[in-house]
Amino acid sequence: MTAAIIVVAALLLVPGAGAALALAGPGTISIEGRIGLAFGLGYALVAGVAILLALAHAFTRPVFIAGVVVATVAAWALALRRASLRAHAAALRDQAREAPYTLAAGLSLLLAVGVAWRLHPPELNLAVRPAWRYWADGLEVAAAGHVPAETEHWGIEIPTTVSKVVLNAFEGGVSFLLGADPLPPMHGILTVAAVGMAAALLGLGRELGLGVFAPLVPALSMLVPQSLPLSDAITNHLKWYSAEDVGRMVALCALLVGVYAVRTRSSWRVFVVAGVSFAFAALTHGIPALVAGVMLLFYAVGSVAMERPALRRVLKGGAAAVAAGAVCYLGILGLSGGDLGFQRAASGGALSGFPPDVDATRSFTRGELRPPPPRPEGHFLIGPRQIVARYASALIDHAGRARTGVLVLGLLAAATVVLVLRVRSFLPLAAAVWGLAGATLAISLFFSYRYETQVPGDFGPRRLNEYSVLLPALLVPALLQAVTRPLVRRSRLVPALLALTVGVLAVGAAYARIPPHGAKEPTDAGLAVIERVRQVVPCESRMLVNWRTAGSWEATTGRPAVTEGMAPFLRPQVMERVLPILLGANDFFDDPEANRAFLSRQRIDYLVVVEPGVRIGTHSGRAPEPDDAESVAMLPEVQPVFRGRWVSIFAVGAEAASRAGEQPGRCPL
Repeated sequence: MTAAIIVVAALLLVPGAGAALALAGPGTISIEGRIGLAFGLGYALVAGVAILLALAHAFTRPVFIAGVVVATVAAWALALRRASLRAHAAALRDQAREAPYTLAAGLSLLLAVGVAWRLHPPELNLAVRPAWRYWADGLEVAAAGHVPAETEHWGIEIPTTVSKVVLNAFEGGVSFLLGADPLPPMHGILTVAAVGMAAALLGLGRELGLGVFAPLVPALSMLVPQSLPLSDAITNHLKWYSAEDVGRMVALCALLVGVYAVRTRSSWRVFVVAGVSFAFAALTHGIPALVAGVMLLFYAVGSVAMERPALRRVLKGGAAAVAAGAVCYLGILGLSGGDLGFQRAASGGALSGFPPDVDATRSFTRGELRPPPPRPEGHFLIGPRQIVARYASALIDHAGRARTGVLVLGLLAAATVVLVLRVRSFLPLAAAVWGLAGATLAISLFFSYRYETQVPGDFGPRRLNEYSVLLPALLVPALLQAVTRPLVRRSRLVPALLALTVGVLAVGAAYARIPPHGAKEPTDAGLAVIERVRQVVPCESRMLVNWRTAGSWEATTGRPAVTEGMAPFLRPQVMERVLPILLGANDFFDDPEANRAFLSRQRIDYLVVVEPGVRIGTHSGRAPEPDDAESVAMLPEVQPVFRGRWVSIFAVGAEAASRAGEQPGRCPL
């Protein structure tokens, strides 16, 4: 796994370091800021090469490698055109001498994050569903050499979803270098994304003026200790590979570029880089791009309020950023030819064959027909008071203590007023964090009022509230910086002591995220089941499994299951086709004898019946029952081709049984 981490890190940081030096002149941005930029801009360059080649139908291993080399040379050429290597090195040396203790604390944190995530077992990905869909989508782009117009999900051909097409192309490029087997590349990307996110947050803290307390920003947002009453949603999300974590790294880098552009007299070109970075972040994962974009908007508003003459420059730069980002985003989507997948979720009455009192999104999640959630407060799916309560509860990570959360919000608001009055330069930071809080509540109210289904009616509380942790993660270091500023001016020893304290706390938080060494039986069993399917089930077979997955079978074996594919919450036409397949599969395993016709309707060749507790990239819905295998074995048309402790595999019909036996480990996509 170490080799995968090194390859992914080099793939991003070699071109990214050149881009970070090219973006800003020597000494104009902190060392920590340049490190954060190296991760995000490196991803933008490499993913940019990958998506351009995919759009040009020229996405192959040799061309991708050549494209990355050209992009790297171009980035370093721009860096050296801005200043000589000696000038860059001299500026970095001078910056290190100005704040050696602060730099040491930050670098120690990044090293600790890298070590901690290196020790994360890659098999943890077997406990979740989305990770496998992302990797499978990347493999499809790599196999086709372009973005395919249609892909096989749920045993049918549907238009390709391109909302994460930049990530898919990047994953395809990584697979060219590390191979198609998912665990090492996924672990490599996760580790680099975790360090990159920490670096971007650290650099953001330095650019926002948090000084020696900047390492607390990543510590309080993505390394939250269990002893602190703060939301640890982002922290827990980093346990496994995820598109959102990669998106957070890139979005935070885009925010860092934007903050640098707004606070300095940067040319319009820097704003353009910010806009393009946001476009790549949005096509990696839209939610962190939205969050970072809102923060940058309010940061710019706060900056203009503090310095009125900057209004014209910020407006021009913002227009350039929006134009560049829009052209990049819409251009990639238009050329990809796929489906964005952001349509209105429909109720049962809008779907053919379903009664009007069915919430298709809830039914898909549960694997059974479910009614819409009740509307206790009129037209709102979630009432305004409940939305505020859930936001406050998310802030302190305690669902039952909304009043405590509201009190904490009030205390933070009062402290913010004192902070801004004491240190006026923190006004843009305060505007950014409170603007995000207000926007989160506004978006939550809008979706709750606008939509009648659970998805996306609960979008705000479900997907945005976890970012509430950024409020204390940025305000607490700012308050500490303001309080200790007089002490720092009086003694040279104080900065060293503060840096040592902050560094120890931040590094300790990173090491606390190392997973404990527990029983590995569920993940080992999952790997054994996957290996057995590779050995027994022929390629091109239609395979039905007794637990819904997103892409684990396709990613690990090249054999997608009939109940495997993307979640069509916002694609009504796809939901109309997919939901009957999922419900029919669940009905079949609940009562195989009464639902035998489902096998012929779906042309099933093989049944894979896993035992309860086995992790194969699943999380919710109908779980395997202890008697599933025995119930299936009683059907006259099935023949067992393998029976074991963790899985039983059956062929449906004599023809399928005759093809069972030694098979290729991975089927071509």
